[in-house]
Amino acid sequence: MTARGGYGMLARMRDLERQLGDVARLLDGVGDLPPLDVTFTDVPDDGPCVIIATPHQLPLAEQRLAVDQIAQRVGSVPAVGEVLMGRYGASVRGQWADTVIVACTNAAPQLPGTAALPPRSTTTRETARVLRSLTAWARAAEPLLHELVITDSSRSHRVLAVVTADQDAHSLMEGLVTDTDSLGHRPGRRYRALLPTGHSLSVSVDSLR
Repeated sequence: MTARGGYGMLARMRDLERQLGDVARLLDGVGDLPPLDVTFTDVPDDGPCVIIATPHQLPLAEQRLAVDQIAQRVGSVPAVGEVLMGRYGASVRGQWADTVIVACTNAAPQLPGTAALPPRSTTTRETARVLRSLTAWARAAEPLLHELVITDSSRSHRVLAVVTADQDAHSLMEGLVTDTDSLGHRPGRRYRALLPTGHSLSVSVDSLR
């Protein structure tokens, strides 16, 4: 599959199942990248897109490698510039199949006491497999979701679902193996469960979105 220029109507329609498959195919061909955060979201005034970000614990040169590889895959040119005072980053925007892709480095400073990334046992191809494994669940869950984030933590993959109401969170948890300590939701807490794929799911309620 190759990238297509332009942003047609299909790219502006939310179709999480298709987006998961598109990004999985994109990652199949980029080689082994650093651990990634893959966020399926809908940007105001810009429409649905997938944001692929690198962890801030890595040097910019290593993060930039991921952006460059994805840029080559989608046929776009990365932009480099100052994103925070004295801190630089790189980003690229393009389209793969029917999905708008934004890849970016993370310029957040490494604060004292911040844990380093653990030795890595995951791979980029494994991230692609995780995305594919979520398509059946996402088909049913999509009407409830505001945002979906898949994080490669270097040792495993975690899934975060962001919803805008407690009722949606409870609906999302139906039929899953739940962490009973998380069911009595309080502001700032997350519901937790185990997905049919075996991956850990956190559900965050953000009523301000």
